[in-house]
Amino acid sequence: MAKKHDFYGSNVADAIANACKELATSQENLAIEVLETGSPGIFGLCRKRARIRVSCKEQAKPAEVYAEPKAVAPPTELAPVKEAKKKERPPRERKKPTKPQPEKVAQREELAPPEPKAAPVEEGPYLPPSPEALESVRQDVATMLELMGCASTVTVELEHQTVACKISGEYQAILTGQEGRTLDSLQYLLRKMTSRLLPDRTKLSLEVGDYRERRIEELKKRVLELAAQVREDGMTQAIPALNPSERRIVHMFLQDDKEIRSRSVGDGLFKKVLIYKPGRKKPYPRKGQQNGGKPSED
Repeated sequence: MAKKHDFYGSNVADAIANACKELATSQENLAIEVLETGSPGIFGLCRKRARIRVSCKEQAKPAEVYAEPKAVAPPTELAPVKEAKKKERPPRERKKPTKPQPEKVAQREELAPPEPKAAPVEEGPYLPPSPEALESVRQDVATMLELMGCASTVTVELEHQTVACKISGEYQAILTGQEGRTLDSLQYLLRKMTSRLLPDRTKLSLEVGDYRERRIEELKKRVLELAAQVREDGMTQAIPALNPSERRIVHMFLQDDKEIRSRSVGDGLFKKVLIYKPGRKKPYPRKGQQNGGKPSED
């Protein structure tokens, strides 16, 4: 049985290296048993050295197998091998590709079954929401406003496949917020809350007083002023932080103008709209570029 020796080091690898050096052999020839892995301690204090127990592996000697010598036949004269003459083959004639005859092609087309065409998807008739669903939407809006501490009067009507919720009361300024941000957020939450109540192809809008009507008129007036400025000096102008419906209004308002174009730039729900002359190299601002500097259309 091989004798075992203990070796130490700062870590296991260091202890193995010390064992290989002391026994003048490689790690493959050693049977290693790790007793302690060691520890660096805390802030260099209370260190523990690694400890291993090593023994040399016993290498089994291969057994000698006795084999009888085989009889060797006397050398014989080798008959000369004649090289067979390779028969020269005549070059193959390449056949020219024959064009399919039109009669056969027409016959194949007649025999092949026609490919089935996908039937157009027909949408069924629009099913408006029930009066109970409209009342549930009204109650959800009223409850949400009460929890906010802004109890107000809420009316709900169906207008052209859109459930229009209108809020009136003394908290209109608070519920609208700066540039309608609070109103847009409440509308987003309300759409998520009432999606299970409303049938497909039914939209929902939230209005506080007559804010959105006034906002559209102000936006059109601002677009006319910026378009006139771009037409005069050719410099690109921007309207920041518009929601999708407001951006759509700007694009539709300028779509028939042959001299002025509009693009949306940015990521997320609120994007800026650029008003510029076509043909310029960069119809977007140099600073604060978003979306990789590439304008995108809504």
